Amino acid sequence: MTRRLGYIDLFVLRVGTGVTVLADQCAHLAGPLHQGRLISEEGTACVVCPWHGSTFRLSDGAVVHGPATAPQPSFETRVRRDGVLQVRPAQM
Repeated sequence: MTRRLGYIDLFVLRVGTGVTVLADQCAHLAGPLHQGRLISEEGTACVVCPWHGSTFRLSDGAVVHGPATAPQPSFETRVRRDGVLQVRPAQM
């Protein structure tokens, strides 16, 4: 699913009871990650960009496979008791 935070499109994915949020536009050439494939790379959940195949770890946006050389911007999440999802840029 995608959502918007100001001018940033977000890729929002529920994983079990948690929610993972990355910037939706790939750090390589702005491909739409929400259209990518979800895979497991050595037991770690990842998303593969549909345009050029860059693979990012869902937990923190780290590059698993290029051509991307920069990590995907990631966001810390919190689900309030009323079900509202709150996000903020992850602290590096």
